[in-house]
Amino acid sequence: MKKMRRMMIVLIGCLLIVVMAGCSGNNKEGASSGTGVQGLQGTQTDAPANPEHQAALPTPDPNKQSTLVFIMYKNDPYLQDAKKAYEKKHPNIKIDLRYTIKNGSEDVSGVKQEKFQSTLIADFLKGEGPDIIVMDNLPSSKYVGKGLLTDVSRMMSGDPEFHKEQYFQNILDNLKESDGGLYTVPLSFSLSAWMGDQEALEKSGVKFDDKTWTWNQFIDTGKALSKLGGNKYALVTKAPQVMLSDMASTSYPLLMDRVNRKAHFDSDFFIQMLEQIKTMEAEKVVSFVSNLRESKAYFTETELLTPYHYFLYTADMKENGGNKPKLYEKPKAEGQQPGGYFSPLTNIAINSKSSLQSEAWDFLKFLMSGEASAASSWGPDGLTYEGQGYNGTFPISRRVYEAKTDKLLQAGEVPTVTNNGKIRVTKEDLQELESILLQANKPIAQMDIGVSLFKESPAFFSGQKSAQAVAKILQNKATTYLNE
Repeated sequence: MKKMRRMMIVLIGCLLIVVMAGCSGNNKEGASSGTGVQGLQGTQTDAPANPEHQAALPTPDPNKQSTLVFIMYKNDPYLQDAKKAYEKKHPNIKIDLRYTIKNGSEDVSGVKQEKFQSTLIADFLKGEGPDIIVMDNLPSSKYVGKGLLTDVSRMMSGDPEFHKEQYFQNILDNLKESDGGLYTVPLSFSLSAWMGDQEALEKSGVKFDDKTWTWNQFIDTGKALSKLGGNKYALVTKAPQVMLSDMASTSYPLLMDRVNRKAHFDSDFFIQMLEQIKTMEAEKVVSFVSNLRESKAYFTETELLTPYHYFLYTADMKENGGNKPKLYEKPKAEGQQPGGYFSPLTNIAINSKSSLQSEAWDFLKFLMSGEASAASSWGPDGLTYEGQGYNGTFPISRRVYEAKTDKLLQAGEVPTVTNNGKIRVTKEDLQELESILLQANKPIAQMDIGVSLFKESPAFFSGQKSAQAVAKILQNKATTYLNE
């Protein structure tokens, strides 16, 4: 039975990867999730070129017949539901929702996505384009830099009906650009952390502070843990290039200065990053395996999509020998502030040239509120992954999140993957989870040259090229991208 349960959990993990891929879109060069990347001290490094600011907007005229054009690359069921619900509530407004593909299998080659990107930016530059757009499959920084998107933070502050305390403000605040503007708004997000057995780590005697540790400090910690004997590593992940992507995306401002159009992949910082990963493998700090469950490690990469997953993963660790599962913050680059990592999803923007600014903002508020979600009517039988709210992730709305967790607490327990067991839900557990959510302050960048990094870096890890040679190739590709 345990073997069957493990197989089911692995299957769920695969499904989660598919969901995340669906949220983020194809990993194409130039695609970006969110408005930019976090600076080392909590400020954005993408400075917009004279963006068009918006003053407080008047309330939409309920007697005015209007049509909002809403465009996205891939269809989203929640947005379809929201369109219908909003039109029912506002009969004078029609949402003209358009999309290019229904699911990722329709565009495996990425040809449709490339056409979607090129056509849309051309329309925007001509002063046309839709009123509202999902930016997940688009290079958001280029839109912001050319003043093509509205500063939504001004709409929020100028709207007495918008109550920021009803949303995860730590997520929204840390997506702002260097001018303080918020140009895309995520409807949801996921958390990226490491999971470990607190009891085993404390018994090891190795001291560390995950709230402040850097990658260099983690390497020292990992060496100490790996010397304890047995077959345990400090961390297990899928491949060196996966770890490189993770490290680079969480310290992206040190590698790509998009304000001044300068790349730093040929820097000592990036070359050291490459060499650190090889050292960690050689000294058994990190284990690279295709199946993460085949290798024992003190820490395992964890992507939390829903409150249910928090309980599922902790229950699974306990079944596999862990006595006190705990989430730990991932290491940071030198100089970064304490706080966890998150990925913003379903990022919505408003065209700065739209003639329907008031209507567009009102619809965006509706999307953020989660009113079209079934979360408010959940029962004890709808608490697992399939029932976890719009877009299958943590909602930006705290009210929707609280509706979810209230249902979990009322139920008292949730089923395991095989439905043959139960996971207990306590108020203390939910308080710990909320604390983790509120400490998240570092968006994970969807790298502009992510495809190139995955393609070129294996040559170093296999010994075919030097770190300097790989860094030079990536430097050239990054520079070309920035100057397009």
